[in-house]
Amino acid sequence: MTFHKKIGAWLIDYGYMVRGVLTMTIHRDPPKHYLGYTIDGKVPVVLIPGILGKWGFMKSLGDKISRRGHPVYIVPELGYNIYNIPTSAKTLRSLIVHIIPKRGHVPPKISRGAEAVRKLIEEEDLSGVVLVAHSKGGLIGKYLLAHHNIDNRVLGMVAIASPFSGSAMAKLIPHDSFKELRADSEIIQDLERHRKANERIISIIPEYDNHVWAERGSFLESAAENIEVPIHGHHKVLFDKKVLSLVLSAIEKISKLKFLE
Repeated sequence: MTFHKKIGAWLIDYGYMVRGVLTMTIHRDPPKHYLGYTIDGKVPVVLIPGILGKWGFMKSLGDKISRRGHPVYIVPELGYNIYNIPTSAKTLRSLIVHIIPKRGHVPPKISRGAEAVRKLIEEEDLSGVVLVAHSKGGLIGKYLLAHHNIDNRVLGMVAIASPFSGSAMAKLIPHDSFKELRADSEIIQDLERHRKANERIISIIPEYDNHVWAERGSFLESAAENIEVPIHGHHKVLFDKKVLSLVLSAIEKISKLKFLE
């Protein structure tokens, strides 16, 4: 890919980033159909956005998943997703424990939306969760699978443009929130050691990712599947219609993986 094409890809991708930011600013609460429209047999899905992103950044994807009959949940406590990965994974774990039936009370800080999620899942008697994550969200999801999933409450994850091997770009940003995304960070090294969790993950990889600067991009060794898509852009990939369809197919694949039966 030539330098000029890369510059063009960056500009277009940041246009999509602005679109995502505007969407998450306008839509602070999830649509009612996220919890109000479900079809029997469809697994619950939890959205995990990337760094500095809220659930609304993934609204296009969440809407499509919801229209297929999956109950779609968000994690309000993640905020702008600037907490470190272990803390974020524990927050996510806390939500999942309390949206699965017969597991006690809801923690005090869980929002009304999460309470509605817990009530809905108890009523529907759901038994498992699939994570759908973008960027850093994929690292949070893998950490949960590796360290907080002994009881198999989470079936697996669809990760989109997630820097599983870290990103060289993180070295250019001095903020602490980005340090753990470096290829040599302790958390990236820890995640790479936990390869068993990879078998539960389908990784969707943009052909050119202007934020994941790593030799193999979002490729994940021993993953259930690595799917490269002809998209140029770390944020643009979330809005592509073909990718949205791939995510729906990936959710179905994860819910039917043999070792999860």
